[in-house]
Amino acid sequence: MTHRSSFLKQHNDEAAVFQSFRDINELIQDTIELKRRQVAVESELKDMQGRYSELSVQFAEVEGERQKLEMNLKNRSPMRS
Repeated sequence: MTHRSSFLKQHNDEAAVFQSFRDINELIQDTIELKRRQVAVESELKDMQGRYSELSVQFAEVEGERQKLEMNLKNRSPMRS
């Protein structure tokens, strides 16, 4: 019986080791997937920041034009009166 119980203990130990390897492998795969998602989100964020910058510049240009038009209208109003 001692030989059999030694065999079972070794088998259980091997099974535990293999399960640990599977668990570690799963954690590695999860980490790789999280890193891939992080890279994708960072890329999307960078694109959004670029679009925001472009929109900010366009807004500033439009606002400048609006102010010019407003000044032109104010300057023309007294002449018409």
